Amino acid sequence: MAAGKHIVPTISQVVTALIEDGFYLVHVRTTLLEAAQGYFWGNLAAFAVASACLAVPALASILTRIAMTTYSTPTIAVAPLLIVLFDPDQTKVVMAGLSVFFPTLLGTLLGFASAPRAAVEFAHVCGAPQWFTLLRVRLRAAVPSIAGALSLAAPAAMVGAMIGEYLGGDAGLGAQLVQAQQALEVERAWAVAILATLVSTVVYLGIGALARRLAFSDTTTELTGASPDNDGKGGLGGLSRTVASFAMVIVLWYGLVKGLGLSSYIAKTPDQVFSYLFTGPGAGAHLGHMFEQLAQTLRDAAIGYAVGTAVAIAAAALFLSSKLVEGMFLPIVMTLRAVPLVAMTPLIALIFGRGLATVAVLAGAVTFVPTLVIVLAALRAVPKPATELAHVYGMGRMRAFGIQMVYASPALAASARVALPGSILGAVLAEILATGNGIGNVVAISIGSSEYLTLWSALTVLTAVTALLYALLSRLESATFARLTQ
Repeated sequence: MAAGKHIVPTISQVVTALIEDGFYLVHVRTTLLEAAQGYFWGNLAAFAVASACLAVPALASILTRIAMTTYSTPTIAVAPLLIVLFDPDQTKVVMAGLSVFFPTLLGTLLGFASAPRAAVEFAHVCGAPQWFTLLRVRLRAAVPSIAGALSLAAPAAMVGAMIGEYLGGDAGLGAQLVQAQQALEVERAWAVAILATLVSTVVYLGIGALARRLAFSDTTTELTGASPDNDGKGGLGGLSRTVASFAMVIVLWYGLVKGLGLSSYIAKTPDQVFSYLFTGPGAGAHLGHMFEQLAQTLRDAAIGYAVGTAVAIAAAALFLSSKLVEGMFLPIVMTLRAVPLVAMTPLIALIFGRGLATVAVLAGAVTFVPTLVIVLAALRAVPKPATELAHVYGMGRMRAFGIQMVYASPALAASARVALPGSILGAVLAEILATGNGIGNVVAISIGSSEYLTLWSALTVLTAVTALLYALLSRLESATFARLTQ
């Protein structure tokens, strides 16, 4: 019935469109080149920041909070601004680099933290220089974690490049997709979207296989429990680092605007945003409207997060109870990480409409995979006495699974740190391209009407709230883990 409404074409129609258009080889090459450049520079920056955090531990918390800001800012929202401020081709590379920076940084820091403590202390006692410990001990232990981060960063780079093409340019898969949509060529739109998904999947699987092959299979590591954003138990120390991080973000903001000599018509400074929201003419109305739209976005993201988390927990329970089902479906689930949402959003909107269902699908899709992977690993690590006790008392599967979920609750909180900002990205993406609500709609209207102060203010509010949620979830994870280990 959907195919009859020209919403979902048949497979033969999609294949015919691909063949007639020559599989878009020129545009695939363009997107891959942009993504590869962003992948290189983004990962290089992540490795440099991770090394700096290790060399100067006092700066680790501040640097990771600043880096997390880049992750908290939805790329789809900041993309139009970057395209206006910089060269369009360079912007696509920058967006691809921003998409990979924080995931690789987080994976690298966690890998460095997993180095065997005895080996690190032995190198220190022997008088080994810090670079030797970094390269021969910590880097060796971090290879598996870095390998996983690099494989996940590959499709993210593709998504970043495609968002840049989608919003500006005439070459690349993103540009072809928007042209097909504007011309109402449904078969061609599906052909480009499916081709983009296949390319992203191949890149994801290829880099993942290469990274695993380069990993040291004989490396034994011990998790230290350290977290890049762990502020310790002292609330005052955490507060001081938060203030320092905020101050550094403001300084960097001023530095970019003033140092690069950006146009004052387009680029706005922190004091201008503050005046627009709090002290200037009409500030009350501006702030009220911004928070009204933000509330809509957060509601959209919460619905997507709840749906994605519920489905992920159900899938984890199913995989845990059946190795056969896990072997059949887990590889398929993992390839969902490679699906470029910017390519699928218009098609999902065609199928589910421009309302809540589309928001739930998009935000839930971003939430589902990381939650499933992290929770499933935690469920497998539940102490055997706990599961055996449930078996001895003859508890049903549901009650036994509930006991396992208690042990997996810190992992659920940890997955939220990754999934919740992702669900906000999915919600903003749906608002810009489908529903026309929330902060995403504010961003779209601001770009269309050249109201750049409104745009900067919307991005600032969205980023600040997402960063705050991330910090609260980090605290929740630490508190949950401490409560469970008492």
